[in-house]
Amino acid sequence: MFTLLTRGIPSLKTRGFLKVKYPGSSDVYESLLEDSNSEDGKPKPPDVHIRMPRIVNACPPGSPSLRLALVVLSIGAASHFLLFLDSVVDNLLPAAMPFFLSVYETKENANHAWEMLVSSRIYGLAIGCFIAVLLSHQHGRKLPVVVGTILDVIGVILTLLITYVPHGVTVATMGRLINGIGQGMVQTAGSVMLSELPPLKKRGTVLATLTMWACMGELGGMTISLDDFFGTPELWQWAMGFPLLVLLPALYIICHAPESPRYLFLENRENEARKAMSYYQSPVDCKQSIEEILMEKQFTLQMVKEKVDENGNSSKKERDGLVASIIERLKDGKFTRALLIALFVQTFVHLDDWLWISYSTQIFENFGLSSGKAQTASLIMSLPQAVISIALLGCFDNFDRRTLLIVPTILSVIFGFLAIVFSSPLLSNVLPLFVVIPILATFDLSVAAISGESAYAIVPELFLANDKVLGSAIVGIVQNGFGGVLTNCLLTALNKHGISNVLIPFVAMNTVYAVVNYKWLPETAGKTPQEISRHFSAEFPGTNVFLYLKHKFSNFLAYLRAKPILVNVISFIVQLVCCIFLLDFGVNLYKSIGK
Repeated sequence: MFTLLTRGIPSLKTRGFLKVKYPGSSDVYESLLEDSNSEDGKPKPPDVHIRMPRIVNACPPGSPSLRLALVVLSIGAASHFLLFLDSVVDNLLPAAMPFFLSVYETKENANHAWEMLVSSRIYGLAIGCFIAVLLSHQHGRKLPVVVGTILDVIGVILTLLITYVPHGVTVATMGRLINGIGQGMVQTAGSVMLSELPPLKKRGTVLATLTMWACMGELGGMTISLDDFFGTPELWQWAMGFPLLVLLPALYIICHAPESPRYLFLENRENEARKAMSYYQSPVDCKQSIEEILMEKQFTLQMVKEKVDENGNSSKKERDGLVASIIERLKDGKFTRALLIALFVQTFVHLDDWLWISYSTQIFENFGLSSGKAQTASLIMSLPQAVISIALLGCFDNFDRRTLLIVPTILSVIFGFLAIVFSSPLLSNVLPLFVVIPILATFDLSVAAISGESAYAIVPELFLANDKVLGSAIVGIVQNGFGGVLTNCLLTALNKHGISNVLIPFVAMNTVYAVVNYKWLPETAGKTPQEISRHFSAEFPGTNVFLYLKHKFSNFLAYLRAKPILVNVISFIVQLVCCIFLLDFGVNLYKSIGK
């Protein structure tokens, strides 16, 4: 199809070919056959070639690049910049503790209340991802983003009331929950929208802005909560309202931006789609993107046609219900395999982030720094991460996604291992840990900026257009549910077991993460969704393993049932006893060597 569009063929033959090749989709391809000089109504000569429709005149005034940049930055501000609210609560704990002690009396109860305040936003993220699926199934990408941004604003306002209303901690916890729901909606539908707005050559850079915003939010939260700004017992609650300065302009820009053109094309709303495309892209990029979208649409239609033919059912154009649609997609091996990889990539990307961003101030205090110096160390720790995330945007699409994901993870394993070794009882008295641990944490977060940008770019790219929202939502639900459980118990674990013991499972998981991604993660940079989809088998994952186990079990039963059955049973029992004896012998030998 791409060759036909770029090189051209006689129009009469083209019309006949497309009508036969793409039955039921004539409206899409008739618009591709319009000649730019056809206003006179005269018949075209037979050697006229296919031309893309004119879209220059439909472009609104202004620069498409500027409009795209404003929308991209607004979506990032309404989603990943709100990590500001996670980093700010880390530094605010010392300043907020007098208020929490006045409410909960004991430090243990105050810590539990603070943990619930911190983790409630993470649980809200999981809920927001699910709501985004419900809205996107019927209303596209833009509505969940707008509603989510409004919830972001409401949640921040409620959080500001923590010291001014009765049961303020409960109100603030609910506010952070609502804010998390809003971010989850924007994060799910917004990341899909970001993957659909730019031309293919800029897709990675656009998606990488999400991590840039995350790093800027973390840095902003660390800064605003210092003693010199709002990190005092009198002003600490106001530090949690700073995102309003960014959210309100972002809400205005998003409300005035058009819907995703790719979604409109897939919904057969072509006039709106072309206007939206001209809003976000230059005429040259529009032509290339429309070609790509039409090819992807035909690829999707062909998949549906093959499935209908295989099952012997007639084609149905009415939209299935949400639950039925989800179940149907989960039965597809291509979607399920992509989903499993996406779940692993985003859920376990740089687990150390949950530790350093949420509780770095507490960790540094445990190693001997004062409250003020611990806050300053947390701020300095976030600076290189923010600089790297911004600088990487200029060259992000020049590197493979796999390289930017795996290599930083390996470096994180090294830094985490060094932190475990230096904080062990043997070396804790040799080196000044209040200096060593912040330095290692800084290096760890710096490489996290790189792997994080790659992970957030990879996940939406793994799915076909119709699957992006569902896939991204499931990934977001699992990731944030996991993160909520993790942050809810990390502070207690740190105080009871110390940083060295807590880091051991993190380092082990990062090692597994690098190995699994090297083995199974496909490269997505510069590839269309249908090209990436070909990497995955249509068979449901685990089918071969199930058949293999079934075959072995059948052979085992056949062995037991063979004659003479008594001899086989005795042989099996003897083999089992020998295995148990050897295992017991090995354990005893290991214990004797250990003594």
